[in-house]
Amino acid sequence: MKYLTALQFLFICSFSYAQNFQISKVIVDKDTKAPLENVIISNENDNSITNAEGRFVFVSQQNEINLNLLGYNKIKTSFDKLHKEKDTIFMEIKAFELREVVISNTEAFMKKVYDKFQDNLLQNYTLNFFLRNVFKKDQVNILLQDIYARKNKNSSQKNNLTIEILNMRKTSLFEKKDKVNFQFPDFDGLFHIIVPQIDKCNFLETPFNDNDFKKIAFKTNEKVQTGQIWTGYFIINRKDYAVVEYSLTLIDDPEKIPYKKLLFSKEEYRTTKWTKFTQFTKDAKSNKYYPSNIKIDNQVEMLVYKQSKKNVYYDFTMDFFATNSPTDEKINSNFLIHNDIFRAKFPYSKDFWNNQNQLPLTKELETFLNSVSEKKDKTKEFEIISNF
Repeated sequence: MKYLTALQFLFICSFSYAQNFQISKVIVDKDTKAPLENVIISNENDNSITNAEGRFVFVSQQNEINLNLLGYNKIKTSFDKLHKEKDTIFMEIKAFELREVVISNTEAFMKKVYDKFQDNLLQNYTLNFFLRNVFKKDQVNILLQDIYARKNKNSSQKNNLTIEILNMRKTSLFEKKDKVNFQFPDFDGLFHIIVPQIDKCNFLETPFNDNDFKKIAFKTNEKVQTGQIWTGYFIINRKDYAVVEYSLTLIDDPEKIPYKKLLFSKEEYRTTKWTKFTQFTKDAKSNKYYPSNIKIDNQVEMLVYKQSKKNVYYDFTMDFFATNSPTDEKINSNFLIHNDIFRAKFPYSKDFWNNQNQLPLTKELETFLNSVSEKKDKTKEFEIISNF
């Protein structure tokens, strides 16, 4: 558990044709009718998750379906039942008794959480996953990359993380006059778990509508080199002290972050947003936990000196979710974990992407792909990098 001292300009994405059942639905809050993001859809072998619109696609050979979101009543159902119902699923907030928050016990409780953190994590396993990377300039899409891959973690090996990319589609649309060479994240940064040092944090238990879990907010009591305070929260299983959800924000006052100059350029930049959200799922066989859903959201502000000085904002998001339960399968590593993910070169499989349903394109991304297609011949104005 290391306490980072600086932010860098780095934007730190199972499907099987043999599956028999498939369904697509939208999940909303029963009372507010608001879409519910990060609902875990699973059974013994397969996983999926809802997006920001509350929509999911789930594919499995098993008929059983479990819907789970912290703070809500779990739903146990099946493909057969859901096919007979409407397109919208309503989840109900758990009824709970508000426990008294005992401030004096929070530090001792978090000491146990930190002590058991590594022991609660699954150490040796293989997962299939999807990863979506989206890059925007002033809220306009300029890059999309979707990856279907396998991850193997083996704590007994020197290189304890390996990646096998199975399928990929990517495209980008950069205006040549504004071309900036970005260094994008790597898999090591995606899967690395950053937590603040326990002795540098103030912890506060906050009300949470599920008595099986505790929600502990934290705030670092020392500023890092960039003058920032780290904030976030843990949601912790009361029985085994395991973290099941973790959110971290590294920037609380972006105006205090100084600009840095780009090499061989007048332009200056600074990172103005860095957040990471991780959900951990318990493996039924080992009773250990593994990261099943990771979302990273970063923003960089750039001062561009052309005719006049102006601010340009670049946003980069990564969205990872596991598609199956952990296995002990071996993989054929074909991509180094420290390499820039967007520089990966793998052929596009039209059959795979036309038939997979777990990572659908949003309307916004469909519009972006249409824009790329319309500008593909305008090579003087635009640089297009694509494998399809």
